[in-house]
Amino acid sequence: MTQTLLLRIIMAAIGSFMLFAALFSLPFAALPMAYIGLSYGIAQAAMVAVGALALTAILLAPSLAIVFALMFLVPTLVLVRQALLSRQMEDGQFEFFPLEKLIVMTLAITGFGTLLVFSLFSGDGGMPQNFANAMGNAPEIRQTLSQMYDLSSADAILRVANLIIITGFASWPLLLLGNMQIAQALSEKFEKNLRPGGDYTKLTLPIWLMPALLVFLATSTLLDGWPGTLGATLAGIVLAAYFLLGLAIIHAISRPWNGRGFFLAVLYFLLFVMAWVIIPIALMGLLDARFDFRKLNNTPDKPSDTQGDKE
Repeated sequence: MTQTLLLRIIMAAIGSFMLFAALFSLPFAALPMAYIGLSYGIAQAAMVAVGALALTAILLAPSLAIVFALMFLVPTLVLVRQALLSRQMEDGQFEFFPLEKLIVMTLAITGFGTLLVFSLFSGDGGMPQNFANAMGNAPEIRQTLSQMYDLSSADAILRVANLIIITGFASWPLLLLGNMQIAQALSEKFEKNLRPGGDYTKLTLPIWLMPALLVFLATSTLLDGWPGTLGATLAGIVLAAYFLLGLAIIHAISRPWNGRGFFLAVLYFLLFVMAWVIIPIALMGLLDARFDFRKLNNTPDKPSDTQGDKE
């Protein structure tokens, strides 16, 4: 291993730790490790993970290091390993692990993690009630809820706790896949990528995800208490995949548009400031199997190198 690569690994470990320690940048805590993994390999990514965990355990707390590992580092290591898997085809080209399967694997990881967390707090009203009790017992949080949202009763705090849990776990796969996508884009920009860039405009999802979503939605509707919240949380995780599919569809159908860059910039800005924009995009992903929105821009007579077909 060259000294330059070792220095990059050390800097990535420090960067991951600093991103995790700073609350506002926590969602990007695994980004440096993902970049090293997609640029140099899984062994180097594992070294970054070990360094970041050591810094977290020493400078913060061992318990936070465990949370860091389970939420970000271990899932990202698994995704990096899978992303780098490839096989040689008959024509000599290499076929890498498909994007669709990478998304499904992310859903499986986050879904299993959600089940594990809910099972650990299944007693005394379940995880939502425990979380609501913790919020209610914190004077600062209780005062903030009372002043800003006029929430003071136990039932109101429980509703907020349920909403935070559902949205928090539903955003988990988006954070993991978002870090992977940013890391892939950076590795391509610096010409270090071990895996070629994927074409998200052709993304599809397995048919069986729709029945799974319906089961989780039915569970959230028919069951009370923490089992209903668990069903809604798992439904939110599956909907995250359809949100990604909706984004892929928008990128595909907007390719020939004039001002496409400005449109996409506005869209991502709206996603950042108004969370409800996620809903119509996810609905587009859900309805794609029925309407096939990407056929809207089928132009078979148009040359493939025509301006506007380029990303």
